[in-house]
Amino acid sequence: MPKCKIYLLVTALAVTSSLARGADRPDEIPFKLAQGFGIVIRGDIASMRDMSLLLDTGAVPSVINKRVASQLGIRGAPGSLTLLSKDSLAEYATVSEVRFGWIRPVGLTMVVVDLARLEKLVGTRIDAIIGLDTLIGQDFTIDYKHRKITRGLSGVARHVLPVEIHSLGGAPYWVLPISLGGEAFRVLLDTGANDVVLFADHAPKSVKAVKSGTTAHESAAGEGKAVALPPVTLVLNGATFKNQLAVAIGDPPGAFREFDGVLGPTALGITRIELDWERKCLRWDTQ
Repeated sequence: MPKCKIYLLVTALAVTSSLARGADRPDEIPFKLAQGFGIVIRGDIASMRDMSLLLDTGAVPSVINKRVASQLGIRGAPGSLTLLSKDSLAEYATVSEVRFGWIRPVGLTMVVVDLARLEKLVGTRIDAIIGLDTLIGQDFTIDYKHRKITRGLSGVARHVLPVEIHSLGGAPYWVLPISLGGEAFRVLLDTGANDVVLFADHAPKSVKAVKSGTTAHESAAGEGKAVALPPVTLVLNGATFKNQLAVAIGDPPGAFREFDGVLGPTALGITRIELDWERKCLRWDTQ
């Protein structure tokens, strides 16, 4: 969390300068990396300009902060919302337009949620969470090292991982096959998380003996109690990550039961991911 006003001022100036430079490059979106994992970009929501948006590949569907929806006078219809820890009721509203970089979804259905808890977690204002429902079929690259999102694929990624692309209410999400402790799992690609999470009943049998005590797990998809698993080897299509840390949380409700957990790319030290929709594969690097 921020600890120094001078540091915050310098950071704000650097981010503002970066955003200004990015404005001249229509195929490039600069971002701020909040707490080492949260991809925060600038954009517009309907008539409101220069909004703070969290790009989260695990958000199904996209979310608008209740505060912003109120300011825009947006009202919607009630519906159900599935988080990692529970099913709940939420309001669904249609937003006339969302704009960031080259992306311009019109008539986007978004969930109205109070994001105060998430804002505290990432240490910055979040006006909306942008999911893959705004980027369906569009190849793009997230470069964590250089803090930018670019249209298309870089062509230089060293690793390629075939994925499953599923849909929930018209909103897509990507499921990755991994090996953890020698066992196969299917996990949600979630840039809104900073760890590897398995649902309790899916944890590897080889590492069932967990460390004592619980901790709080929080991400854009929700929060809950988590138990740390002993370090274990994780494999992504032949690439090995030894002594990988992971946590186990309670089994989720609803659509989250379709897979075994959640993977945040930064938890593996991944520096770049590329979403290739046509070939249904994730391209990535750790350098």
